[in-house]
Amino acid sequence: MSHRALIAAALVLIIAALCFAPSISATNAPSGLQATSGTGYIDLSWQTVPGADNYYLYRGNGDGMTPVANLTAPITAYHDGDVDEGVNYLYYVTAWDNGTQSAPSNTISVTVLSEDEDSVILPVLAIVLSVIAIQVCVVMLLYFFRQKAQP
Repeated sequence: MSHRALIAAALVLIIAALCFAPSISATNAPSGLQATSGTGYIDLSWQTVPGADNYYLYRGNGDGMTPVANLTAPITAYHDGDVDEGVNYLYYVTAWDNGTQSAPSNTISVTVLSEDEDSVILPVLAIVLSVIAIQVCVVMLLYFFRQKAQP
């Protein structure tokens, strides 16, 4: 094979690689990952990444992270109901654009509320309101009797 043929073949390969190679531009990482915990669930949301096609949400507990959801853009929220009460979970999200995965977002730590934690607030609130109501009644009775006692 001549030198010209080798050079021509090399140029064809280089041009083909440049034309058909996936984009090497990095997709921006999602930001602003936030979570709200309730009894038996965690609601997550994050900021939109311009140009993203999909978002992958990862969950773990310190021993590794596994994907739990593949969401099509523009969806930037997820309700995770497959969690155990009282357990702490770690989450992060990545964006995908034309087959390129971004760096992970900020990692957040969320503890799922247990039914016991949720139900403690109402009895305490009921006791506090009852004490306030009793104090108001005592003050009103004292005022009423003082008014009657005055000539």
